[in-house]
Amino acid sequence: MTETKKKLLEVRKTIKDRKPEFKQQNFGKKKRISDKWKRPRGIQSKMRHRFKGYPIMVSSGWRSPVEVRGLTNKGFETVIVSNVKELEAVGHKAIIIAGTVGNKKRLEIIHAAEKLKIHVVNIKTDKFKAQIAKEKADKEKSNAEKDAKKKKTAEDSAKKAEKLEKDKAKAKETPADVDEQKAEEKKAKDDVIIHKD
Repeated sequence: MTETKKKLLEVRKTIKDRKPEFKQQNFGKKKRISDKWKRPRGIQSKMRHRFKGYPIMVSSGWRSPVEVRGLTNKGFETVIVSNVKELEAVGHKAIIIAGTVGNKKRLEIIHAAEKLKIHVVNIKTDKFKAQIAKEKADKEKSNAEKDAKKKKTAEDSAKKAEKLEKDKAKAKETPADVDEQKAEEKKAKDDVIIHKD
């Protein structure tokens, strides 16, 4: 990067530091007026006449120098990239990873950019890698818990099935005894009813 570019980048920084937020006239007085910039058009508008004490209007003096317009803070031109193949044509420019790209492809692009020593503008790579690693670990942990839960429910259902089979086997072994017991109970109830009369 040349010395002139460096100086112009510094000039741009100072301009941006001093630059106010340009907002629509009377945006704080009425709810329906948004803070998005619109030029005041009223005949008696104090802001349009640039009276002292009123918000500043947009003017060409706040614009950044033409030579460094659109460059990053380090002086790189930017290119939007959505896959690894597009990195080959980038050269000495910085990249912006497209918003539609998923995390898996983002990681691939970041690794490829690090190998080629290309600067990534819109992502802090170290934080992003740590975040992805954490998400992966959490997912693995939750999957392990789900598997353990499934295993436990399968074991419980197997135990219940065994218990039911044992009960059925007992019922099959002594059906006559059960019938006799029911008959005795019925006889006892009948005796009670007869004796009451």
